[in-house]
Amino acid sequence: MRYIFLAAAVSALLSFSCGKSAPGPHEVARVDNNALTLEMIRAQLDSGSTISQSEVHLFADKWINSELLYAEAQRLGLENSPTVQRQLEEARKQLAINALLEKEIFTDTPQSVAEDEVSSYYNNHKNEFTLADDVVWISFAVFAERKPAAEFRASVLQGSGWNAGIQNFRAGGDSSSALLTYSDSVFYTQRMLFPAELWKVAQTLGKSEVSFPVKTSAGYFVIFSHGRFDKGSTPPLSYAENDIRGRIVMEKRQQRMAGFLESLRKRHIVELNLAGVPSESDSTLSPIE
Repeated sequence: MRYIFLAAAVSALLSFSCGKSAPGPHEVARVDNNALTLEMIRAQLDSGSTISQSEVHLFADKWINSELLYAEAQRLGLENSPTVQRQLEEARKQLAINALLEKEIFTDTPQSVAEDEVSSYYNNHKNEFTLADDVVWISFAVFAERKPAAEFRASVLQGSGWNAGIQNFRAGGDSSSALLTYSDSVFYTQRMLFPAELWKVAQTLGKSEVSFPVKTSAGYFVIFSHGRFDKGSTPPLSYAENDIRGRIVMEKRQQRMAGFLESLRKRHIVELNLAGVPSESDSTLSPIE
């Protein structure tokens, strides 16, 4: 009976939300005096698009179960038990610490790292990026049929260049529908490149060469090579850039954290007393006989 009521309520609310006005909260479900509204669900799902009826139904079902369980826990007095209160205090403390770290420590992002910092790090740590496998650096375009794939290859070779060729083909009216997908400037090892037959073609291309259309189960691939790098060699900066940005961000956060903790120690009375605590050697367990 509950599901029939819920489905009817959700259907009515979703239909009503398509109207011109929404004069008040749209109640989806209720347990005793607690109500769940469509606005509450949207806020929880953080969705800017329309929410489907099935999504609302699933969310409401979980909410109802949670409300029923919480009501029973309250009836038994468990919410005020020492264990729950201690866990609530620990959770409150951790949430406050997380908010502090977000405000004071985690201010850097990989995108905020300057180009010269990335370049300097790469030059000082090149030996750390030695390749463990052969790598190809390619762009590719995938077509539904051979003819448009061949036409695209010809346009690239005739001087328009890869990027211009992609843009021109996408804007080419009916022919653009034959372009299924494309990828620009990506590094691949043999294990990463699929379908498998693409590797044999990609590794034989010289820098700036364009392949003939390669027939695969996923369509016709045209590959453009930016270069290939053998196992044991040092790849270009662009290969390691994302990794480097992540490393720099972590180093900055660690440095900021150390400095922040040091400043906090100066503002508080901190004591550490290990007297009476067994040392590592003293705490060694006796062997079992």
